Amino acid sequence: MSTEETAQLRQALEDTIQVLERTRHSFKSRELGQLRRRLLDLLEQLADAEPTRGQRMERRR
Repeated sequence: MSTEETAQLRQALEDTIQVLERTRHSFKSRELGQLRRRLLDLLEQLADAEPTRGQRMERRR
């Protein structure tokens, strides 16, 4: 996955999580809460898997 695609995926996840957080009092749904937590976990996994700047430069060589 390219850096641009990863950034787009991260932004979409962040936007979705923000909507779920803003509306969680309007829609008291256990399923939506679980979905929000799963998306947060996925976002953290993406951050952990993303190479650091130095690692990206090494791959280009």
